[in-house]
Amino acid sequence: MRIVSISGTIDSGKTTAIKELITILTAQGKNSAVIVNEDGEETYDEEFISSQQISVEHLRGG
Repeated sequence: MRIVSISGTIDSGKTTAIKELITILTAQGKNSAVIVNEDGEETYDEEFISSQQISVEHLRGG
């Protein structure tokens, strides 16, 4: 199992990187799961990832 951690400040490109990784891994037929840890009220990354039929576990402020 390979684990990748993506972190950074607001507007640093995290969601773009996640979208690219999901696209690449899906094209290769690989299974993925994502743990989302967001502090804000909005959960943009979680909503996008869930829409791609990727398993998501959400931690708030973890």
